[in-house]
Amino acid sequence: MMKHVLITGVSSGIGYDAVRYLTGRGWHVFASVRKQSDVERLEQEFTENFTCLKFDVTEPDGIRKAAAIVSKRLGNQKLAGLVNNAGYAVGGPMELLPDDVFRDQIEVNLIGARNVTNAFLPLLGTDTSREGKPGRLIMVSSISGVLNTPLNGAYCVSKHALESLAEVYRRELMNYGIQVSSIQPGPIESDLWPKNIGTLEKYLDTPYGTMAQNTELTMIGAQCNALPAETISRLIEKILTVDRPKLSYLVNKNPLLTWLLVHIIPRRMADRLIWRQLNKAHCGSSCSSD
Repeated sequence: MMKHVLITGVSSGIGYDAVRYLTGRGWHVFASVRKQSDVERLEQEFTENFTCLKFDVTEPDGIRKAAAIVSKRLGNQKLAGLVNNAGYAVGGPMELLPDDVFRDQIEVNLIGARNVTNAFLPLLGTDTSREGKPGRLIMVSSISGVLNTPLNGAYCVSKHALESLAEVYRRELMNYGIQVSSIQPGPIESDLWPKNIGTLEKYLDTPYGTMAQNTELTMIGAQCNALPAETISRLIEKILTVDRPKLSYLVNKNPLLTWLLVHIIPRRMADRLIWRQLNKAHCGSSCSSD
């Protein structure tokens, strides 16, 4: 019997590659995007094992309609997995970031994940009349969900909260056998990098100018050293299929440094290390041409 999974935010990046990978591995993927143009593009590209759903994670009515479509397709079976991937990152110093921008970051990355999860929980197994094993709930968080970095505050706050949301759901859903895991990626290859690089230039003439410049350089270096998106796609399938998935997966080229900063190095020392790195005359790196 074919297994079905829902992935949100698949127009590009991690979500797009997860569709490519899982449909090629025999999964039927329900995938969400916000734009009709993305629906048309993806339906032309993925002609088998694929159902594209058009909804915004911040609009509950659209999510409920999508859940009804998925429910009809599943019949009396459970959904094997829900991957909350939709989200974006906005940069800027917390003091200067406009209130509406901060709110939208939280609305999309956190409340959106809750909206989708609650709508699809009956299909994952809280509706005990459905047949099959309980589904898996996967939150695509970020390394920023465990490590706070300057000029990335809104994103960090949203992803830290997403980590908390995942843990709450995990403990509340144990009675249904629905296992919950968090993926915490570092830099991953995506066409979103060009959209983010350059967005901090507006802060160069503020007291945060040095941090902004060095953060831009750091992003350029991170883009050059990003892991392939398939790294996450393979991990998603692993979480969906192993008997006992881990509670969280940190995916980074140098996970030890992150682990040390979060768990071992005293917090005031970590503060100083991060501050000094972003206030040097020059930091970060650029892609080599060779």
